[in-house]
Amino acid sequence: MDEVVKEKKLSDKVLFRSWLTWFFFNGSCQSGERMQGVSFCHSMIPVINELYEGEQKKAALKRHLMLFNVEPQIGSVIPGVSAAMEEQRANGADIDDDTINTVKVALMGPLSGIGDTLIPGTLIPILLAIAIGITNSAGMAGPIFYIIVYPVVTMLYSWHLYKFGYKTGISGIQSILAEGKMDALTEALSVLGLIVMGALSATYINIQTPLKYTRGEMVISLQGILDGIMPGLLSLVLIGIVYKLLSKKKRSPLRVMGFIFLFALVGTVLKIF
Repeated sequence: MDEVVKEKKLSDKVLFRSWLTWFFFNGSCQSGERMQGVSFCHSMIPVINELYEGEQKKAALKRHLMLFNVEPQIGSVIPGVSAAMEEQRANGADIDDDTINTVKVALMGPLSGIGDTLIPGTLIPILLAIAIGITNSAGMAGPIFYIIVYPVVTMLYSWHLYKFGYKTGISGIQSILAEGKMDALTEALSVLGLIVMGALSATYINIQTPLKYTRGEMVISLQGILDGIMPGLLSLVLIGIVYKLLSKKKRSPLRVMGFIFLFALVGTVLKIF
């Protein structure tokens, strides 16, 4: 009588340990040769230990040491997908090393684009804007708000994305990529990020000039003329100059900050601004 082979299934505890390792150690072993490869392999150790033994365990560790680089929070989908593929492979599915590495490489670009747009371009500016507003009225409550809210928010969606990657697996991710949903989401988040940065710039950058022309009882304010053309025009001009320096001229951010400091200093001394 043939022995019934029990299907291998990753436990919730192992999946959580795998995600937790990735979340806290994704940037701990950055190198020019493998980027986040060692960290990714580290996150897969709980999965590999539960699915394989002996030489199979060694081979699994080696295939996850390849070069890997992604925005870590949104990119937590990839360890989840990899865990699902390893589980399927351990149960006899026709998934070889090349398939696993190809899926990882294919997802790195789109998820990095989404993550870089969503985190530094949208989430962080919004939370910082809220924290600055709280700081102006409640002092230290603003920094405390940011210190607590940012890690909690990132942990929540990172864990849910890891589980999404595990539950969806390779077939679901392939479907999303084939339908162009990743590209549409990246473009939408890019627009959202630009809207947020524009709103923050208009809120916190305020440049006005006290220059006036006085003749008898007639007083002509340059700021009044500029406000008549468009409120915040001087702020918009400064933002345009900074954007051009950063994007077109490829200036260092430190040099641009130095330019802003000198611009403000000269303008204040000459009483132009």
